[in-house]
Amino acid sequence: MADIDLDDDFDFGFTTVSDEVFQQAEAAAEEGQQKAEQIYKMVLPLLNNLAKDADKNAYIHWPNRATKINEFKKKLQSIINS
Repeated sequence: MADIDLDDDFDFGFTTVSDEVFQQAEAAAEEGQQKAEQIYKMVLPLLNNLAKDADKNAYIHWPNRATKINEFKKKLQSIINS
């Protein structure tokens, strides 16, 4: 094995963070995961309903579409902004 000549000030290129900063990053990641899961649970029923009878019906009958879409967008925005 070849000898490695390391200077006394060689730091291997990494840094450390305080435990507080690490905990904050973990909490933020967990919150982001929870938001992603919540959005997934909201979007999945929409996709499933759109896929139902896709081959049987050439069109989608969706009464009050604009109102329902705007309500859904508001729910998504509230999750993202929370």
